[in-house]
Amino acid sequence: MSATLEVDILSAPVGATAAPAFGEVTMEGTHSFDIAFLGLRDASQIGRSRMVNAMERLTGRSTAECQEVVSKVGQTIFDSLPGDQAELIFKALDEAGAICELRPKAEAARAVTESERGAMSSCPSCGHIQPAGSEECSRCGVVFSKMERDQVRDMQKDQALEEALARAEQIRQEWDDRATQFLQKNALPDTATAPFASVLTQEEIPFLLLESVDGPILMTSRQILAQVEGEFVYMPYEVIKDVDYGGGLVVKKGHTRMVFHFHTPIPLKAKSIGSLTCQLTNESFKNKETILDWAFARSYICGACGARDLDFRTEKGQTYGRCMHCATDHAIDLKHHRVTPLMT
Repeated sequence: MSATLEVDILSAPVGATAAPAFGEVTMEGTHSFDIAFLGLRDASQIGRSRMVNAMERLTGRSTAECQEVVSKVGQTIFDSLPGDQAELIFKALDEAGAICELRPKAEAARAVTESERGAMSSCPSCGHIQPAGSEECSRCGVVFSKMERDQVRDMQKDQALEEALARAEQIRQEWDDRATQFLQKNALPDTATAPFASVLTQEEIPFLLLESVDGPILMTSRQILAQVEGEFVYMPYEVIKDVDYGGGLVVKKGHTRMVFHFHTPIPLKAKSIGSLTCQLTNESFKNKETILDWAFARSYICGACGARDLDFRTEKGQTYGRCMHCATDHAIDLKHHRVTPLMT
């Protein structure tokens, strides 16, 4: 009988030789096969449990019935199987650690239904062996077509994420190259990064120091860092919405007002600010074009679809960006300039 427990049909000596590979069994004149159980490669409790689990998947029988098979060494446990079914079950038992023997039958196989005669397949969810072409698993109930669609969607999402990360990494490398080229023409003093040594990351390249009344401002390949009243302000270029120059009060002669406006408020001294005003020295103001070039040439890439159009918001002091194309949310770490897609 096909894929059912048969422990007393055909006896075989316990000392029988190990089972040959399926391909070694001659198919000439053979209509069906028996599978005899000769023992376990691992006779421990773990090995027995592996065999019992395999039998449960193959037959759908209870644990107690399958445990009984383990004690029937030398017995035929599958009888009169068509060749394709015998091959699949023989391999499954072998993978479970069972030593089996495939025994060809010369007599005609019993009549089988079309579904039994067809190829067998295993459920991708629970591993249960059943006729190929089934719409759902007879054991765990999973619908194969739905599972396949979900797997395709997951695969496409994973592929899109990989492509987006690759594009983001390529752009980051381009910004690093730009910062390096700037340094080749405008060397940065060795002492320029000293005030920011505790917060600079290894990933960014500092390339321009700006002086202001409130404190130094450092431009890197990832962000603009400022010191305001002894506290650091992290301004990734992507969160800068606009930069205004001139106008307003001038603290003293020789300084120009510069205002950074943000897409969403950023944290500063236990509160959130929507803009930051600085008073640049005349010497620093000469770098206006460089500041504008970097501030307006940057935008985060969606980690799900690769689009460059995030809508920013701040919730409980945390900065988020939502892709306007695929609606994927991203958590934005301003301090370490990291953007993490929140896949759900």
